[in-house]
Amino acid sequence: MFVAGLGFSHLLFAWAAEDTKSRNWLGCHRRMFAFYGGVAHVTVPDCLKQGVLKCHLYDPDLNPGYAELAAHYDTAVVPARAGHAKDKAVVEGLVKILMRYVRFRHRRERFTSLAQINRALGECVERINARPHSRFGVSRRERFETIEKAALKALPPTPFDVGEWKQVKLHPDCYVHVECVYYSAPHIHRGKLVRVKLTEHHVEIFLELERLAIHPRSRHRDGRRIKIDAHFPPASQAYYEATPQKLLSQSRFIHPELNRLVVDLFNADVYGNIRRVQGLIRSATKELQRYGHEKASAHIDAAILHMRHFNKVRVPYFQMLLAQARQQKVDPNPLGRDIVRKPGNPMLRYVGGAAADAVPTNQEK
Repeated sequence: MFVAGLGFSHLLFAWAAEDTKSRNWLGCHRRMFAFYGGVAHVTVPDCLKQGVLKCHLYDPDLNPGYAELAAHYDTAVVPARAGHAKDKAVVEGLVKILMRYVRFRHRRERFTSLAQINRALGECVERINARPHSRFGVSRRERFETIEKAALKALPPTPFDVGEWKQVKLHPDCYVHVECVYYSAPHIHRGKLVRVKLTEHHVEIFLELERLAIHPRSRHRDGRRIKIDAHFPPASQAYYEATPQKLLSQSRFIHPELNRLVVDLFNADVYGNIRRVQGLIRSATKELQRYGHEKASAHIDAAILHMRHFNKVRVPYFQMLLAQARQQKVDPNPLGRDIVRKPGNPMLRYVGGAAADAVPTNQEK
């Protein structure tokens, strides 16, 4: 739960999130400034890693995303010192008041979602802000509207785009791997550590202060590759242009089912499946050279049928199926296979009807 309070009026803000990751930490700050309708000149956060990387009395190291948020809203971040709760005494008192009020008011309710929790928090926050303060004599809301609101800075014209930073390595194939998706970057920086900024709609790749690339963010965690052709050297571009056509031509002469499988893989993802198709073709070619066209075609056909049936297209699995086909251990028709339960096993239950009548029994009387 994120709790904030203004220093003069003690106006309370609270929001519940699923975790304390950077995106929620920054998103709660954006909601907080929108709730107040302005920005305080100084922001005093707690020293958690999403905001402060290293605590220091005079020169603390801020998280890059948090520093960018502070620059966007033009507020000075002065983290509270470790072990000094009085540096943020206002919000410490508000946490105590809010927790007591929420627990008492909703003590007989059970929440099943964050939306329900935030609705309950919003009602409690409004009641606390509208209640007369014991020391001020007026409510927090009235004290804020009459005096403190005019002292806040204006909100920036554009909302802050919450960004999460990660440090990754640019691999030799000119891709960085972020959240199960591959994004390309210029080949001249291969092998270097780069910083990746993940926003709601974009992925930006930085080397120190230089932005190397920007891509649309993909939410599909399936290993797909998002590339820009200019990021690859000329030899790599020529390879990716010529290799798929060559592989399609080779598969056409090896086996028609293999050709259909290659076409399906390339339609799904050309560059992500090139290595896989090369392995399939190489294994099928070795099978043809060792056992001739007639036997090898039957082995390849049975192996591809199994891979499609179980939706598992992998080169090691294909090689294992070829080996089993040579030993005649692969069912040539897995789609129409019926499981027959043999009698004599007390752990099996037989279903009555025609299927049960067809099963022979060894019972004698």
